[in-house]
Amino acid sequence: MATQVRGQAHATPRRRLLAVGLLGLVPWTVLLIDYGGPTVVNALFPLAVVDYNPALAPAVRVTPVWRFFAAGGGLPRNPELWPASILLHGAALASAAAGLADREDPRLTGGLLAFAGLAGLGVTLAFAHRLRYTPLPAGALLACALAWWYYGPALQAAILAPIREP
Repeated sequence: MATQVRGQAHATPRRRLLAVGLLGLVPWTVLLIDYGGPTVVNALFPLAVVDYNPALAPAVRVTPVWRFFAAGGGLPRNPELWPASILLHGAALASAAAGLADREDPRLTGGLLAFAGLAGLGVTLAFAHRLRYTPLPAGALLACALAWWYYGPALQAAILAPIREP
């Protein structure tokens, strides 16, 4: 009986692409901000920033990412790694899509996902020092988990493989 490597049961190219694509719907960092009244919630998604402040307005405000860049780099104060995590996730998505044509390099896709997750964790850590802010790295941890689940063996082989000398 063959042993099954983790993630192999669900490791079809279509499922990997779906998992990496759905990662774009998860907020990378959720900020719970306590100003003494109702808690303000900010969520940094790969495509938009979502703000919910029940004290000011009961509606949810969505700001697309392109507006930050169109404003001449007017990013909010702390998430300097946020654009890097967006680009890394987009590159991982493109690499996973190449798997549909049997052209995916799992080391590349896994590495891009892992680095996107680490950049997302950097965004979370950038907010951790602020008083009354509770950052939660939802998407960042999920990106690292996807890299481990689907691409862990390929990353392990790439990192720990012996170097052959000519």
